[in-house]
Amino acid sequence: MSKIKVLLIDDDEDDYIITKDVFNRINGAERYELTWIDTFEKGINAVLKHQFDIYLVDYRLGKHTGVDLVNEAVLSGIKEPIIILTGKGDYKIDEEAMNVGAADYLIKDKIEPDTLDRSIRYALKQSETLKALKESENKFKIIFDKAKEPILISDYTGKIHDINKAGLQFFGYHIKEMLELNDRSLFYTQEDRENFIQELETKGAVSDFECQMVSNKGQVYFCSLSSFLQIDPQNMVEVYHTIIHDLTHRKHQETKFIHESKFSISEHIAKGFAEEIRNPLSTINLVLYDLTTDESLAYNETLQSNLETIKNNIDDINQLTRNFIESTENKPISTQKNGINQVIEEALAEINDLILGHRIVLEKHLLPSEVYLSIDKKQIKKALVNILKNAVEGMETYPKVLNISSINDSGFYSILIEDNGKGINQDLEHQIFEPFFTTKKDAEGLGLTEAERTLLAHNGNIVFKPQENGSLFVVKLPIN
Repeated sequence: MSKIKVLLIDDDEDDYIITKDVFNRINGAERYELTWIDTFEKGINAVLKHQFDIYLVDYRLGKHTGVDLVNEAVLSGIKEPIIILTGKGDYKIDEEAMNVGAADYLIKDKIEPDTLDRSIRYALKQSETLKALKESENKFKIIFDKAKEPILISDYTGKIHDINKAGLQFFGYHIKEMLELNDRSLFYTQEDRENFIQELETKGAVSDFECQMVSNKGQVYFCSLSSFLQIDPQNMVEVYHTIIHDLTHRKHQETKFIHESKFSISEHIAKGFAEEIRNPLSTINLVLYDLTTDESLAYNETLQSNLETIKNNIDDINQLTRNFIESTENKPISTQKNGINQVIEEALAEINDLILGHRIVLEKHLLPSEVYLSIDKKQIKKALVNILKNAVEGMETYPKVLNISSINDSGFYSILIEDNGKGINQDLEHQIFEPFFTTKKDAEGLGLTEAERTLLAHNGNIVFKPQENGSLFVVKLPIN
């Protein structure tokens, strides 16, 4: 198997050493051959000679930029993909790079082996596909049918002219159903569709347009669209050839990394906070003990009652501190195959008294066939109990309805927990999984925090979706 020749164009030798180390840590690093050039001029010369399969170009190259190099390469007809590297996350640089034809854009200090490997493979695959599409109509048809990524052919009005097998599988339609649709129904928001069309009509081509798309079953995917305009010689109409890249997994991993970092910081803060709280509480407890055991004060009922009140409140603070630490601790999980329907039923049974006490109407629509997942049953059940309690406590007026359903959702078992309560103010939505955040009286605000941490540890997640009346939490657990 021939090696993938990669050229790094960067005027900083330290960056070359760091990049080389990242390549060495890639799983299957032997398939890459990395070379380094330190000037813009040498880089252009190498690119024009087609000596490498892919290029990693630093944004800062003396008086030039990586975008200048990409622009010159594209004007010279270079087909090999070029990835821009920068030390600063800047949307304008990202947009500038993509507009001139860069295959991808990576921030140096956030590059991990898996990220770099995937970006290179993605860029090479995209480059190969686009080359083949432009060669001839016959070759395009072969690639169109065999491509692993969805390819959609549509026009300005939204009429769908064709879609490949990968696209049908991705969206969950039969070909006849798809051809009767308008492509607007594939976009999660019409704003995304309008922006996509506007950019495509203005520039003639779109590269890496990020948006959300929705399947026949309502599954929402994070996607990147690469599209170009072409005249259909048979119908003499202008059509869009759009390649759809599914970024859902990447987005999930990015979100998971952000949450894990947040939890790590929270755990550190929690432990420090606990120490700061416990020291003065210990002193207060010692003083309380002296006062309660003082024989001269033993018959002062008012004082003893007040001391008991203080002690109870101290115990509450201690318990709250323990709960806070527990909600931020990285607990190891012990997974076994468990029927998820049974776990849901046990979670519901645990809060049955609460449901009855609040006179709540419970509606269940679980998948009839049991699905067995590799989970830590105890932790998942506790997470579901926390989410269900949150739903129950969010309902204030009758009739109170709690709806729990499940779907097999593209490799995930999704549990939908919906209530018809007062919901969450839009300005507060981003805080709902934060420790101690709550809109309810006499609530600690740690249940959802702990639930989210548990689900992320299982490579799943939890998503909050505001409803017109009430709230919807979608719990996702991987089936495999």
